[in-house]
Amino acid sequence: MLEIENNCGESASCLKLIGELDISTVEKFRASIEKVPETIAEVDLDFSGLEFVDSTGIGSLVQVMNQMKAQDKKVMVKGISKEIYEVFVRLGIPELMGQGHFECSGN
Repeated sequence: MLEIENNCGESASCLKLIGELDISTVEKFRASIEKVPETIAEVDLDFSGLEFVDSTGIGSLVQVMNQMKAQDKKVMVKGISKEIYEVFVRLGIPELMGQGHFECSGN
């Protein structure tokens, strides 16, 4: 199960993900990204409430980040748990997408 809280400002949008980003929830994640207004310059993905991410969720995240980059939008993934961040590092995601786009919570 995945809940997404959307807080949208004038130039930035914050999507807080709560639960699991996996094969059963990626469509909900993608749909919430598609609802971000065109005028938004920065999208913050708050992963502090995320408990689990599978390979489909990781693939969807990479796809979304590439899509946002192509639209000249800045994407930040914040509040990543230590366990999830370690998986990202093992897969080379921060290196691939740019280390500056990820903030580990250290928990």
